[in-house]
Amino acid sequence: MALSKIQDRGLHPQSVALAYVTLEALLRSNCKAAEGPLQVARDERKEELEHDPLRSARGIVNGLRLSVTLWSFVTLVVLLTR
Repeated sequence: MALSKIQDRGLHPQSVALAYVTLEALLRSNCKAAEGPLQVARDERKEELEHDPLRSARGIVNGLRLSVTLWSFVTLVVLLTR
């Protein structure tokens, strides 16, 4: 095909504007759907997490678990490379 017959394949401002408006409409419809009962469940879960008296203890236990897992992995690698 001759170069003179190849059409300009750049983005046209109208198509960019249409894509933007379509994306905005889709995002807006998803946000409105999520405001219903899911929002109430999220608020209840958030309140439950805010008033957790064992939160710091759980963090320490999770840190210890991670530490044991990583040290076990390091030990296994050292033993297998000998």
